Amino acid sequence: MKVISKLPELMKQVKDLNQKTLAAQVGLSPTTVGKLYRGHFDRIDNHTVKALCKYFGLKSINELIEIEWEEDDIEGRQV
Repeated sequence: MKVISKLPELMKQVKDLNQKTLAAQVGLSPTTVGKLYRGHFDRIDNHTVKALCKYFGLKSINELIEIEWEEDDIEGRQV
């Protein structure tokens, strides 16, 4: 399974927005924003999700991250 951050696409929609500016405006560390931007994260906490969703006016976490299932993840799964 891959967890894909949509933060780069969201940031492109805001003129002159960079990672450092975003971090300052939402109250997150630049490291946190940078890791999420590059997709180098193992988990994302509630505060980060809320801050970014509020800033970008998102109604769902699906607008911030996407889960891409791989064949190995689906095989043998019980529903």
